[in-house]
Amino acid sequence: MSCNNVRSSYDLPAQGAASDALKLFQFGSGEQHVQVLQQSAARVQIRYRYTGDASIMQLLLLTDALKRQGASEIDLLIPYFPGARQDRVCNDGEALSVKVYADLINQQRYRQVTLFDPHSDVVVALLDRAQVVKNYALIERVLSQLGNDVVLVSPDAGANKKVFALATHLGGLPVIRADKIRDVRNGAIVDTEVFCGDLSGKTALIVDDICAGGRTFIELAKKLKQKNCARIVLAVSHFEGTANLQLLANSGIDAVYTTNSINDLSSDDFLTIQDIWSLMPTNPCEGEQK
Repeated sequence: MSCNNVRSSYDLPAQGAASDALKLFQFGSGEQHVQVLQQSAARVQIRYRYTGDASIMQLLLLTDALKRQGASEIDLLIPYFPGARQDRVCNDGEALSVKVYADLINQQRYRQVTLFDPHSDVVVALLDRAQVVKNYALIERVLSQLGNDVVLVSPDAGANKKVFALATHLGGLPVIRADKIRDVRNGAIVDTEVFCGDLSGKTALIVDDICAGGRTFIELAKKLKQKNCARIVLAVSHFEGTANLQLLANSGIDAVYTTNSINDLSSDDFLTIQDIWSLMPTNPCEGEQK
């Protein structure tokens, strides 16, 4: 694909000037409606932020409308992939949610699907022509605000592989492992173990892909405080918006860094929001980031 070709770009949710290119509304009976108001180029980029299952329907309708206008190559940028945390069937009668969403995306036959720090390798394995942007640029921005004596903290066994790879990329920052102890009867977190000694004078940077309710990080921060951390910072690629920020702060977390990959959030003294599109290669001629 030549870098000199004309390309159209569309945002969902539509923002700024991009809203002039699309007409979106919902019928009273609940169906979504999408109309492309300007003639599309043959090459198209869709920057899509998941905001609920109705937005998935908008994405599918937009894709169909663009193809009917003659779009032949469509790149999809989808930073947060829905259903990623339901990447296995734990109980009889459950759906494999991530595969359902992946099948919907694969059926559109996008030229490329770009994700930002997906929850697990299962997501990438299920998608056709997937490209992954790691969280490295986000964490580098966070580190630029923290100074020296920083240690990375992996919050559980599932995060270890990513955090150790991140540490290598950053030149060998030390990593502290933690793990959750769950009640086997209901999956509830009952305790957290942190595998290290005294952390006096250190800034503990907890790194993970998503913050939902925040219980993992609240319990972990309490244990890090017991290790005498000078400062505790949480950096997550995706922030669901359901976590109670006051509870996070009360646990000992001094600051949270994240993106607007799911919700439109505003920065304040405790929460710093990075624009997700500033962390993703929106130019198709940029190199792939695996």
